[in-house]
This record gives sequence, C-alpha cells and structure tokens, in this order.
Amino acid sequence: MMDRNRLIVFLFILSMSISDAQKKESSIETEKVIIVKSFTPSLSDAFKIKSDPSISDSISNAKFELVYDLKKIPVISTFEPNKATPLKLKQKILYDPFNTFLSGAFGNKNQLFFNISSLVEIDRSQRIGFSFYKDGFENDLDNTVLRSNQNYNEIGFNHNLRSNQYNVNTQFKFSKSLNNYFGVNENVSNQSFINLIDPQIRRNNLKVRSNWNWYDYFFNNFILQANLSTDNFDSIEKQIGLSANFGSELARSNFKGKIKIQGLNTRFVSSYFEKIQEEYSQALGSLIVFWQNNSNDFKFKIGAGVSYLLGINQISNNLIYYPEIEILYQKKENKLTPYLNAFGGAKLNSYSSLSDVNPYLAPTTTLIPIFNKYNIQLGMRSRLASVLNFDLGLIFDEVENFNYYQRLPFDNENELESYRLSSAFESKYLDLSFYGFNASIIINMIKDNIIRFEASYRFFDTQQGEILWNIPSLQANWESQIKFNDRLAFSFKGSMWGDRSASLTPIFLKQDLSNDLIINEEILPIFIRSSAHITYKLTKQFDLFFKGKFNSNGIHGRWSYYPEPPLLILGGITYKFDFQY
Repeated sequence: MMDRNRLIVFLFILSMSISDAQKKESSIETEKVIIVKSFTPSLSDAFKIKSDPSISDSISNAKFELVYDLKKIPVISTFEPNKATPLKLKQKILYDPFNTFLSGAFGNKNQLFFNISSLVEIDRSQRIGFSFYKDGFENDLDNTVLRSNQNYNEIGFNHNLRSNQYNVNTQFKFSKSLNNYFGVNENVSNQSFINLIDPQIRRNNLKVRSNWNWYDYFFNNFILQANLSTDNFDSIEKQIGLSANFGSELARSNFKGKIKIQGLNTRFVSSYFEKIQEEYSQALGSLIVFWQNNSNDFKFKIGAGVSYLLGINQISNNLIYYPEIEILYQKKENKLTPYLNAFGGAKLNSYSSLSDVNPYLAPTTTLIPIFNKYNIQLGMRSRLASVLNFDLGLIFDEVENFNYYQRLPFDNENELESYRLSSAFESKYLDLSFYGFNASIIINMIKDNIIRFEASYRFFDTQQGEILWNIPSLQANWESQIKFNDRLAFSFKGSMWGDRSASLTPIFLKQDLSNDLIINEEILPIFIRSSAHITYKLTKQFDLFFKGKFNSNGIHGRWSYYPEPPLLILGGITYKFDFQY
C-alpha cells in the first residue's frame, strides 16, 4: 500500500515538471537553422592564408570578430594576374636542311658561274660528297692587245668516316685555271709579231688529302697530302707532306706538339736566262713542342721549334731553331688584355704556291724556302662593349729569303713564247728585317652578323737598301656579313694594297739577257679589290642571288700592266633539294 502511495507521489511531481517546461518553451524565439555541407578543399585553397583552428562556444551567444595575421610573402601578397589578352603564338617558318645545292648565274663580259655541292649519308657512320665549281669571264678586258679572259674550274670528291673514337675525311680535288700573259707595255704591243702570240697560261692541280682525328689519344691528328701540278709549258711539280699533332694533359695544363714533313720535286723545261732545264728537289722536317696553360687569368703557351732542311744551299744553316710563344693576361672584369706572340718557322716555296699569289709568274723561277726567325707581335686587345673588339699590336721580325716578285726583261731571241715579252715575273729573295704595327676592329652583332677590318703597316730594313718590288708598306682587308631577316642576307669583302715600286726594264734591239740590265722604278698607285654578294630566299628550295666585283680602274692592277675588270656583275638562282641514291 505504501509502495503504491510512493508511485503516485512520483508521477505527480513528474507531471508538474513537464507542465512548467512547456510554459517556458513558449517564450523561446524562432530561429533559422542553417546546415552547412562538409568542406571539400580545392587546388586554389592550397594557396590561401590559413588561420589557427578554434572550437566554437555553443553556450555563449556573444558575437566576435575574427582577426587574421597575414604572412608577409612578397610573391603571394604582390601578385596580380595579368588581365591582358593572351598573345597568339606565331609559328616560325623553318627551312628544312637539304643535302644538295645547285647554283647557276650569268653576267656581263660573258660570265658563267656554276656551283654544285652534295653531301649524302650512306649510313650512320659514312658520308660521301661531290662538288663542282666554275667561274670566270670570256670577253677580253678593255685596252689590251692580247687575250685577257680568265676562267677557273674545280671538281672534287669527299668521303667521311666517323665513329665515337675517330673521324676520317678523305678528299680528291682537281682544279684547272686559265689566265693570260697579257700585261705588256706599249713598246712591246707595237711589235708586228704581237698578233702571233698565244698568251694563255693553263695550270692544272691534282690534290689528294686524308685527315684523321682521334679522340682521347696521345696522337690526335694525322694529315697526309699529295699534290701534282702541271702547266702548258711542260712544267711539272710533285709534292708530298704529312703532319701529326700529339698532346696530353699535365696537371691543370697541357703538353702538345706537332711533327711535319714536306718534300717537293719541281722541273722546269727551260730557265729564263741560261735556257737549260732546271730542277729542284727539297725537303723540310720540323718538330714543335710547347706547354700550354689556360686555367687562370695568366694564360701562356711556351715552347720552341726545330727544322731541318735538305737540298737547299741558300740558307745560313740547315738546322734552325725558332720560338713558339703566346702569353696573355685576361681578367673577366678587365676590358684590356695585353699579349705577346712569337711564332717563327720555315716554309718551302713551291711553283704552285707562288703562282697562287702571283698568277703571272713565269714557268721557270727560283725556289728557296723562307725562314722567319721571330715573328714577334706585342699588343693589346680591348673589348669596349659587348659587341666591339679592338686589337692593336707592334710587329717585328728578321727574315731569311724574304720573297718578292720582279718583272723579267724582254727576250729578243724568244720563239713566240708569251712569258718572254717582259710580261712575266720571277720570284726573288732577300734577307731583311721589318717592324710596324697591326690593327683590327671586329663588330659582332646578333644573328651571326659581323663586320671586320684589319690593317698593317711595315717598315723594311734591307742590308744594302735594295728595293722590294711589288711589296707595299700598307695593306688592309675587310669583310662583313649581315643578315637582315630570315630571307635577305648581304656579304662584302675586300683588300687594299698601298703604293709600291714596280720594276720596268727598257727594251732595246738586240738586247742580250747575259749583260747587266737597266732596271727602272715605277710607282704603282693604291689598288682596291672588293666583292659583294646579296641573297634573297624565294622559297624553301629557291634562292635568288647577285654577285659583284669592284676593282680600281687603271692600267695597273695588283701587278704592273695587269689591269683587273673594274666592274663584274652576275645574277642567278640556287636550288636546294635532297638527293637520295
């Protein structure tokens, strides 16, 4: 009974509590409950500034303001996206490389120009090449009584073999040049027999050359070359030469050297004065060794050379020595670089090499080697700007058998041979010393554009005051290459020879070559020889080009009484394609 009463009392108290709670609930204001979805981070949220995590207080309803401490990171805080319109990419036109080039052109004075070259891959290790070159003009020069046309032809073959250990390049080349002994003075040009003279000079040259290069070997280069030269006067010259380079690293420097052996045999049918067969057999062997270090600001190359000569009597000693020195001090922050060079050496003179310098050399001449004892140059190189380079140096040398060219006298007993009309030159030699200076300026511009100018002035000191015929004190050379855009390119080059003395032998009836001849001096003016080349790319495979040669006008050119054409212009087209065998 008591338990029942306790249960009744408990239910009564519970009902009173529920009733009171409902009265209080009626005073609570209605609020909106916002349900927020769970946070899903994105890639851009990774770069937002993060705040310290906090737990919200559900008991307190007081509002509070969040304060963020921004991190001072310049890359983030100062970044503003570029709202400009994105640039449209312009595709650059690329010209596919071709392995074969064919050029042809015509010009005034009946010029004809051809240039063909091809280099074809046989496999990954071999390539073969072919080349053909022809240039010249058929019409005679103005105011010449003898033929004065000029032509040059060359054909060559090339084979290249390469691997990761060596590279071998073998070349066969045959060249033929045609010129004329047309430089006669007016005393000869008035002779009645002048129309019977054939003034042609035809010189042929066959060259075989093999060049071997090895990588990471003591002997790293070997060259073997053989030449055979002939002319229409039955002269014949055979040459052979080999050279080898060797070297190895020594601490932070290098020990290097070069071995060279040369030999020649030259036969002339008739000497000019004695009119007997003339033959030269000469040989030269040389060894050069030097120590080279370029690891710091003070760079040097110090060594010496020794040469031994065979078959030569016109030299002080068959065994000769000379320096091989190059010293310079170059700091990155310095604009001036002082230097000292001394490169002596001996060189064989051949009929073919002398006629390359003077094409009007007689088919009989004296051959004596040249010996430069010191060949010293002391100077300063300067980089005034990132594109401007300047070089100024003083030069000095003593030379045994310095080479120059003297005009031969008139031969009254000639049998209609053109070179005996006092129209040819012979090679002469003289011991002397000289000093002077060299100066050059090089401007390197963008896109491989370059402008270069160099000049030299020499003062010669001969032992007995002899005259160096056809040797100017002042010489200059210049060249430029300018590419205006991907289609238009221009190149220009030239040379200048200053005032020089030329020999002139008076012509007398029944003149005897065995007697002492009278030689008069004639001063030749400054002569300038220059050429220009313009190329315009029409398509990927076709180029349009123009070539011009501009020379000083007058009765003299580089050589006395041998004028050169004042203006030669030709134009043509180059076609490029891939040749597959």
